[in-house]
Amino acid sequence: MFTYPYITLIASYLLVGVVVGFLLELAIRKFNFEIDNSERLVMIGLWPFMAVVFVYNFLKGYFKKD
Repeated sequence: MFTYPYITLIASYLLVGVVVGFLLELAIRKFNFEIDNSERLVMIGLWPFMAVVFVYNFLKGYFKKD
């Protein structure tokens, strides 16, 4: 009866996870690292955490003073 909003919410979460996972994989492959399927699934499932870690480390490296 109330399953439609939950299905839409889960589908939206996974769709955003696929997009974020794709962008993260592009950034990772740019530096010649490989990703296997289990890592892809983790990136899709935990995309908010992965995105925060990526942005944190990117900004940390960008503003690092040598």
